This record gives sequence, structure tokens and C-alpha cells, in this order.
Amino acid sequence: MRTGFLGAGHIARALAEGWRQPLPKPQLRPVLLVYDPVAERARSFAADFDARACDSVAALAAGSEAVVLAMRPPDVAAALAELAPVLQSRALLSLAAAVPLDDLRAGLAPGARVARVMPNVAAAIGRGVFLLVAGTLSAVQAGEVRDLFGLAGTVVDVPERLFDAATAVAGCGPGFTALFIEALAAAGVQAGLAEPMARQLAIAAVAGASALVARDGDPESLRAAIATPGGMTAEGIEVLETRGMRTALAAAVAAAVERAGRGR
Repeated sequence: MRTGFLGAGHIARALAEGWRQPLPKPQLRPVLLVYDPVAERARSFAADFDARACDSVAALAAGSEAVVLAMRPPDVAAALAELAPVLQSRALLSLAAAVPLDDLRAGLAPGARVARVMPNVAAAIGRGVFLLVAGTLSAVQAGEVRDLFGLAGTVVDVPERLFDAATAVAGCGPGFTALFIEALAAAGVQAGLAEPMARQLAIAAVAGASALVARDGDPESLRAAIATPGGMTAEGIEVLETRGMRTALAAAVAAAVERAGRGR
């Protein structure tokens, strides 16, 4: 699929990086185009990902089967105004977290084919999670979009009313997990480990636990298996529960959802 990026920032680069990885279905690898209001950013993206840099939104749309709107929410209205005359029946895939379908459609011609997609940064290594609100895409377009993003991870269809909550878990979750790794490594340093070793061990512990949970789909059983009564893990988990780790995470997710609402 010829896929045009309108915007060449961090998340666009993460997606392009994921699509550049060795793929199980290399014939589905997209041909990439890019336009960014900052021409140098588009040129850099094109050079890094073997993409074609376009000199206008119209040129990007003309060469694409699907356009990925990878702009910050405050810039979306202006981008839609440029797209409206040229999008035609092409799929528009918006990555703007706080911009609902109704606002996207209002900025485009009647009958526009629009969907919302929320990736996370693990797309760069082919382990992304992509939330999809198929919106007004045709059935064929929706299938093509699932195939496209499925090349770089897992696609999960989400009703729009749950999009912010799902984003807070899947999109913000890697950030929360990175903070946990930082804190676990820092705790190891306080316990006497050298910082490089503490960080290596914290990263390996989280990666291994994630792989086991992904295999079995059951974090509770893994926790129970590790936390044998009277053991070191059980002692540590009791402290985490007493100090409110679950409450803090629930508050973090709620804050992220509330922030998305404020962005509208």
C-alpha cells in the first residue's frame, strides 16, 4: 500500500522503522511518501526510510492510497483544510490522540473515509499495539489498514467511546513501564549494585516477565508462582501493595484519560 505520512515526527518515524524490519509478509511492506511543513524534517525522514519526500499536501495525497495524519492535535485543523480538496476516496488514518472522528469528518468533504489509529513506540521494533477505530473506512480499506499496521505489531479494534482509556493503557503504558524500570534499577543501586548492572537486571527482569505473560496471558498466575509464601518476592510484593502501587497506576491511567478529554 502506498502510504503517505503527513508529518514526519517521532511517531511517524517509529512506524516507518517498524515497517523497515524483516517482515513475515514482505510483499505487504508499504511504499512510503512524506510531507512535513518543515522541509528538512521531511528530507531527513525520506533519507532514513527510503521514502519519497513531497513538496505539498496535494502531491502527498496524489501519490498515496492512504494518508497517515501524524500531526500534533493543535495542527490538525490546518492539515485537514489542506487535505479536504484532495483526499477524495483515499483513507485518512489519524494518529491525533485527542481529535475525535466527528471533528476529523467536519474538516473534510462529505463522505470522507476516516479512521483513528493509536500506535505506541514499540512499533519501531515490530512489537507495537495499534488501537483502531475504523470509522468511515470501507470494509476493504479497513482490512488493508489492519494488514498494514499488523506488520509492526498487534491491531486491536476499539469503540471510540473507549479510545482514550485504551490509549492510556496501550499508548501510555510503555512510559509507565519505563518509569518502573528506572525505579527498580535505582532501588538496586540503593541496595549496593553498580548502576550498569542494576539497569541491566531491571530491563531483563521486565522483558522476561512480559514474554511469559504474553505467552500465557495470565499475569496473576505468574505473580503467584514467583511469590512463594514467606519468600523474598512475596515480601516485596506485600510492600508494593501496602504502599499503593495499584492505586497509583489507576490514578495515572485516570489522569491520562482526563488529559485527553481536556485536549478536545
